[in-house]
Amino acid sequence: MLLKKALAGVFVALILGACSTDFQLEAEYKDIPVVYAFISKQDTAHYIRLEKAFLQPGGNANQIAQIADSIYYAKAIVQLEKVATGQRFTLTRVDGAREGYPRQDGPFAKTPNYLYKIKANQLNLKGGEQLKLLINRGEGKALITAQTTVVSDLALLDRPGSPIAFIDYNRQISFSWNTPVEAKVFDVRLRLYYRETTTGNNYVNKTLEWVLKSDLERSSSDTDTRINYTITGEQFFKFIADNIDATQNRRRIFDGMDFLVNGAGSEMVEFLRISRANTGITSSQVVPMYTNIPNGVGIFTSRSTAARKGLQITAPTADSLRAGKFTRQLNFQ
Repeated sequence: MLLKKALAGVFVALILGACSTDFQLEAEYKDIPVVYAFISKQDTAHYIRLEKAFLQPGGNANQIAQIADSIYYAKAIVQLEKVATGQRFTLTRVDGAREGYPRQDGPFAKTPNYLYKIKANQLNLKGGEQLKLLINRGEGKALITAQTTVVSDLALLDRPGSPIAFIDYNRQISFSWNTPVEAKVFDVRLRLYYRETTTGNNYVNKTLEWVLKSDLERSSSDTDTRINYTITGEQFFKFIADNIDATQNRRRIFDGMDFLVNGAGSEMVEFLRISRANTGITSSQVVPMYTNIPNGVGIFTSRSTAARKGLQITAPTADSLRAGKFTRQLNFQ
């Protein structure tokens, strides 16, 4: 029977918070492992989600999903192996809710929220090394394995300099970073901070998340380690105007912004390409499923995150924010 999945905001959700991702799968009853693992050498601990696809013939999927024993393996052993040395590390099954990763509301049982964990100082990952995932489900079932390359650290460059001048609407502002060869696709965003008040000096802190590009692919033939992403002053002011309520009785102060980049390995490139395939007016709307888990479903890959924090804008840019044609109605001071 056809395996069916539902996933919203896949790239952002997976790259930024792999442990919060929930997948729905139904099939005729057989043992199909469902795996999600996004390994980052920057994390203090690594978590892997392991579940199983199910639907007993004649069963009710919504009822079964609420039974923890139906979605988790009772005696699975999850390991990570450093391919170069053959050294293996066994992960510990934990309740994600107690680790600060409660399961989101949905059809699946919220508690327990089993994940497999290992502390980063036990694994001591190095960028560029090959890492293998091994899953022993017990009961004589075949070993499940997958492999990825650990993504090295991204390095954001001091471009543009701070404060940033957005005053010319047509001016192009380029954000730049150096990337390791293992990183193939990027999520690029600005996080904007401001305060607003309706009563005197009692300001409330606010945040805007501007996703500049959620699937910026690096060319397979690109050997340049520097990546640039460009926006214009007009895009900056329009984004603010489109995402803040123009209520006239509010005063606002702009406090600055952070530039953030998340990079992921080649497995994520293939996931995105297949997710975009066979869509549009002439498509059959049957989207093929990507997985790099042999005899299973899911993805095992690596990621890296970098941020330039505390970026400011120039005084003329602040004037345009206060009185410019796009944002004058927002009452920035």
